[in-house]
Amino acid sequence: MWAFALKQAIEFVPLLGNLGAFIGVLVGMVVNWPSLKNATSTMKRLTVPSLMACLLWLAAAHVIQAQTHNHDGASPCGLHQAQEQLFALRPETRRLALDAERSLERETQLAQTSGQRDELLVIPIVFHVIHFNGPENISTAQVVDAVDVLNTNLRALNANIVEVIPEFEDVVADVEIEFRLAQRDPSGNCHPGINRIVSDLTYVGDSEMKSLIQWPRNKYLNVWVCEYASGAAGYALYPGSVANNQNSDMDGIVLQHTYTGSIGTSSPYRSRTLTHEVGHWLNLRHTWGNSNNPGLAENCDEDDNVNDTPNTLGWSICSLDGVTCGSLDNVQNYMDYSYCGRMFTEGQKQRMRTAALSTTAQRNQLSTATNLEATGVAGEDILCAASFLTDRNIICVGDSVLFTDQSYHGVTEWSWDFGDGASMSGLEADGANEVYHTFETSGAFEITLTVGNASGEVSTSAEAAVYVMGGGELNLPLEQGFETEEYPNSLWFVEDPLEDGTWEPTTAASFTGNRSVMVENWSNTIEFNDDFLRTATMDMSEADQIQIHYRWAYAFKGTNDDSETDDRLRVSVTGDCGNDWDLRRMHRGFTDLPSANPTPFPFVPSDAEDWNEYTIVLDQPQYLTENFRVQFEFESRLGNNIFLDDINITAVVDGINGVDELGSPALWSLAPNPTQHSSSTLRFHLNRPSPCQAVVQDASGREVARHALSATSGPQQWNLPAPSVPGVYLLQLTSDLGLQRTWKWVVR
Repeated sequence: MWAFALKQAIEFVPLLGNLGAFIGVLVGMVVNWPSLKNATSTMKRLTVPSLMACLLWLAAAHVIQAQTHNHDGASPCGLHQAQEQLFALRPETRRLALDAERSLERETQLAQTSGQRDELLVIPIVFHVIHFNGPENISTAQVVDAVDVLNTNLRALNANIVEVIPEFEDVVADVEIEFRLAQRDPSGNCHPGINRIVSDLTYVGDSEMKSLIQWPRNKYLNVWVCEYASGAAGYALYPGSVANNQNSDMDGIVLQHTYTGSIGTSSPYRSRTLTHEVGHWLNLRHTWGNSNNPGLAENCDEDDNVNDTPNTLGWSICSLDGVTCGSLDNVQNYMDYSYCGRMFTEGQKQRMRTAALSTTAQRNQLSTATNLEATGVAGEDILCAASFLTDRNIICVGDSVLFTDQSYHGVTEWSWDFGDGASMSGLEADGANEVYHTFETSGAFEITLTVGNASGEVSTSAEAAVYVMGGGELNLPLEQGFETEEYPNSLWFVEDPLEDGTWEPTTAASFTGNRSVMVENWSNTIEFNDDFLRTATMDMSEADQIQIHYRWAYAFKGTNDDSETDDRLRVSVTGDCGNDWDLRRMHRGFTDLPSANPTPFPFVPSDAEDWNEYTIVLDQPQYLTENFRVQFEFESRLGNNIFLDDINITAVVDGINGVDELGSPALWSLAPNPTQHSSSTLRFHLNRPSPCQAVVQDASGREVARHALSATSGPQQWNLPAPSVPGVYLLQLTSDLGLQRTWKWVVR
C-alpha cells in the first residue's frame, strides 16, 4: 500500500519544482500514511528508515536533474525577473502595462470567437552581438542558424515533430509566422542584419546593454546576444509591458550566446531558447502560468490562458507521461522548461498571431507590406556587398590563412583571387564560401573576392590583407629605441583588439634618446583590456642562445603602496612565426612591475631611477629557428600608464654576441668556473671607459644578483661573489659600449 502511495506522490510532484515542497509531500506520506500508522513497530523500524533513505536519494536525483537544466548558472528564462526590474526602475509604468495587458487579452478572446485571416506573417529581425572579443562574438553562420531553427519550430517543420506523443498530435500548430534577417537598416542602406558592438556590458546583459543599440521596434524584432543574459539563457518582455511609448526602448529579446542557434558556441539541445522567448514576445505565458517557477503546487490553480494546453505544475525534465494537475501534461511544449520542446498548440498559435497583428507595442506594423519592403525582406535576397574575414593576417612563408565569406545576401557562387597568382572559384558545395590558402612566397598580398547569384555579382578588394614574412626579416643584433628614424616600422606590429588606443610612440619620457612607446592606461575603464607589440621574424638558426633585454616604467595608480593595481606586462616568444606563443616572463603590478612611486595622476617617468630592466635568456631548440619573434603584451587591470624602451635582442654564438664594437668579448673570461669558492673573477678589456653590469640569473630566469662597475679603459679584473646556493647560473656581463657576453656559471 505504501509503495503505491510513494509512486503516486512521485508522479504528483515533478522532480524539478520546489524541492522543499517535494520532500515535504513525501515525508508527510511516510509519517502519516495510514498503513504505516497501523504497522507493527518492527515493520516501522524496517520501513521508515529505508523509505527515508529512498527519499534522500530522490532528492539528490532532483538536484542532479535540476542542475542539468541550469547550464553555466543560467536559468532557462528570465522574463519575470526582467519585468520586475523594469517596473522597479520605472514604477509609473506598471499600471499602464497592466491596462495594456488587459486590453490585449480582450483582443485575444475576441479573435478566438471571430477567427483570424489565414496568411503567413513575415517579421524582420536584427541581431545585435554585444561582445568583448570573446566567444560571445558569434559567427554570422550561428546567427543565420538561430533564425533557421526559430522558423523551423514556428512552422512545425522540425524533424523531431514526429516525436510528439499521440495525445497531442491533433493540436500541433503551424504558427504561420516567419522571421527574416533584415537586409536594410533603418536608413534604407543594405545591411547584413547583424550589428557587432564591443562593450564589457556583454558580461551584464541588462537594460544598460540594450541601450547601446536598438533599431525601431515597429520595424524589427531586436535580439541582443551577449556573454551573460542577466543570469538567464534568455529573456523577453510581454507586449503589454512595452506597450505604447512606455518602455519601448526595452522591447526585444536578450540571449546568452551559448543558447543561440544549434551550432558554434551553442548546441541543438540549447537551440530552442529563441523559440521560447519569441513565444513571450508574442504574449505566451509558460504552460504552468504567469511565473518563472515550475513545480509549485499552486501552479494547478494558475492558467496560461490557452484552452488546449492542460494545467500543469511545469517540468524541468522530459517526463512524457507526466500528470500533475489531473490530466496528461503537454511536456513537449516550447513554453515549458522540459528541454524536449517539439510543438506549439493551435490555441497558442491563435494567441501569438493576435499579438503579432495587434497595435499593442506596435507589433502590427512589423508585417505590413510597406515595412517588409523598407527592411528588404519582401522578395528576393538583395545582393549588395562582398565581404570576408581572415583568421589572421600576419604569417610566414608556408603558413595558411582561413578566408570566410561574410557577403550579403543570397550568395550562390564565389571567386577568390589571393594576389600571389593563385585563385579559386566554386559553389557552396565546393566549399568556396570558406577556404584555406597557403602562401609560398613572402610579401603583402591584395585579396579580391567576387560573389554572385542569379541577379548579378559584386566584388571587394583588400590591399595588403595578408602580410607574409620570410625568415629573418629583422637584422641582428636588434636595437629598438623607438626614435623617429626607427619607429613606426613595417617590421613591428601592434594589435589593438578594442581599437581604443594601444602602444604609441611618445616624447614624454624615454630611458635613452628622445622617445619610447607607451600605453595610455590611466584613463582606461575596461578591465582586461589587452594591447600587443610584436616583432617580425629574426633568424636564430645559427645561435646557441638568445638574449632579450628591455626597459619599462610603471607606477601604481594611487597615493601609496596600498593602492596596488595589478596590471601585467607579459613577454612571450615563438619559434614558429606566432602559431604558438610561449610566455617567458610576466611582470605584475603586485610583484615587480612598479618601477616608481605610486601616483594618483597619469604616470610619466621623470628620470632613469623610474625605470626597470630585465633580460630573458633562451637556449631551447624550439626557439633557435629563422622564424623567431617576440611579443610584448600589456593587460590593463585599471592601473596607470606604462612605458617601454630600449629593446635589444641578440643572437649569441659560442658565448659571443657578435657585436663588432670596441674591444673583443671573445677574450673575456670567468674563472674559476666551476667554482667551489666564495667568488669568481671576470677578466675583460675595454677600449674606452664604460659603465658595466653583471647580472646573475638562476635556471628559471629569475634574477638573483646584479652588480655595477664604472670601468676605465684597458684591462679589467672584477671579483664577483658567488651565489650562496649551489647550482647552475647564467652570468651576463654587459657594457654600455654595446658589448656583452654570457657564461654558464657553475657554483658547487
